[in-house]
Amino acid sequence: MSVLIGAPVWLGNRPFKQTLSALQKAGFDYLEFSLDFPLPECMRSDEKEELKRMLEDFGLKIAFHSPLDVQTVHPRREIFEASMKVLRKCFEFSSYFSPLYYNLHLHPRISTLKLDEVREQVRAICLKYCEELAELGSEYGLRLTVENDFMPFEWSGLIHDAISKGMHFTLDVGHAILAEAHFRERRRRQQKHLSSKEVVEILRRWVERCGARMLVVHLHDCVLSGCEKTDHISLGRGELNIEEIFGLLRRVNFNFLLVETFWRNRQKEEMNFEEMRRNVEICRRFLP
Repeated sequence: MSVLIGAPVWLGNRPFKQTLSALQKAGFDYLEFSLDFPLPECMRSDEKEELKRMLEDFGLKIAFHSPLDVQTVHPRREIFEASMKVLRKCFEFSSYFSPLYYNLHLHPRISTLKLDEVREQVRAICLKYCEELAELGSEYGLRLTVENDFMPFEWSGLIHDAISKGMHFTLDVGHAILAEAHFRERRRRQQKHLSSKEVVEILRRWVERCGARMLVVHLHDCVLSGCEKTDHISLGRGELNIEEIFGLLRRVNFNFLLVETFWRNRQKEEMNFEEMRRNVEICRRFLP
């Protein structure tokens, strides 16, 4: 199976007909649709039908990104149960479109995760919740993928455990690199520019640990030098060796590549469809 190339879409990309038309012309195969508030409830039944029809008309597939305003799993049972109520609505909405996958972030946003003993406690509790989450996803026929958060590799045991329980893995290249850069600077209390060799080593650890369950890659360029490190930059406009990264990714049989670029340069000028088309061409050049 050849790798399908996708683009992120959110509520701000309305009207969707123009967006889908532009994505088709840029050469994309699918879109990853974010379900942040007020979605999914704000989309009426007729609007759902219209979106589904437009996808068919433009020959595009769809995947979903779970709402970032919801903590997917949390060690406090009360918060997890509230999240499950929201996720059930999101799963039901998504299943209507028979999506390629449904992408999730797992780590709860709590400051005490930096403490080893708390992190292990959270890992044990939340892994049980991941099993409930996987059952709910199966109930709606969804293929759940877990994305690496802004969290260093050595703190990401919950992700490693979750994919061993049947979920799939989404490797976000920029998250992996910048999380490690930030973590190293905190430990050394000084800024350190990552070399190309170090960047590949960071990604290699993720590929070796999670590659067998990797389904999706979120790819974007990064700026790693200076005070303000930035990701989600258009491919080839930052400091990553994109060809080298593709060389590593080709070792894994993943199926979907999301070009998750929000900025077309280091100055954070917004992406446009012409630049997105250039990104697709880069990906086609390096994909098998």
